[in-house]
Amino acid sequence: MKALITGGAGLLGRHLVAATPEGWTAEVTIHRSPVAAGVKAHRVDLAQPLAFFEVVERRRPDLVIHTAYSKDNGRITVDSTTEVASACAALDLPLMHVSTDALFDGDNAPYAEDAVPAPIHAYGRSKALAERAVLDACPDAIVVRTSLILAADGTDQTSAWAIERLRAGDRVTFFDDEFRMPIFADDLAAQMWEIVGLPEPERRGVWHLVGPERLSRADVGRVLCDRFGLDLSLVDVASAATVPDPRPRDVCLSSIRTASLTRRARPIGKVSSHGQTNG
Repeated sequence: MKALITGGAGLLGRHLVAATPEGWTAEVTIHRSPVAAGVKAHRVDLAQPLAFFEVVERRRPDLVIHTAYSKDNGRITVDSTTEVASACAALDLPLMHVSTDALFDGDNAPYAEDAVPAPIHAYGRSKALAERAVLDACPDAIVVRTSLILAADGTDQTSAWAIERLRAGDRVTFFDDEFRMPIFADDLAAQMWEIVGLPEPERRGVWHLVGPERLSRADVGRVLCDRFGLDLSLVDVASAATVPDPRPRDVCLSSIRTASLTRRARPIGKVSSHGQTNG
């Protein structure tokens, strides 16, 4: 069995490749960034009409896992996802699409799998449109909504930025009133592969794969200080209301369907009871 993973150079894409179960092989698509040696990669601009179709028609995977997106360009996110979904529909390929908690307004947490998206910022709107494109083209698709994805070794973008700044003695600021349920990338990848292995009627539809903790950004900053021995006194806290762009306050997800999975997401870490952030 062969899976084709879009966004193969990204954090989740890399962990999905590393966690590929027995009986499967994984190939990836990339845009610019390279991948590890030994990984078969196809360089493709997913937003270009028929570009992805040509890849899947040639490679004929048994499954497509779509992780690729653009944080800064919503049109690319929507166009590329529409191309992926259209190709999967045309070739009758199973599709697993990675979505986000950011497509909710933050006023009615926790959000169940059947909650209707109500985004309040551009990124959330683009991901909501992408999710809709998937379900319209591929009604049997698997849609994985997740949260802030972290790497246990601190190499994810969020952690790496904070660790670098703090090790340099610079101050960093985290919001203390914006709540999510962060998950380690390896836990997320393992759960996704477990869902792939379920019988088709059981795996289709929306899944919420998140960590077990409701944490603010400031909590995540404290956890990073604990784990990597960083100076907690350099961490400042602020309200998300201090920035002009709207941000959802609480996008925590309920995850009823994950009770059927054997893999459990680990806590990101306990917040230290000693030390004090500034705010």
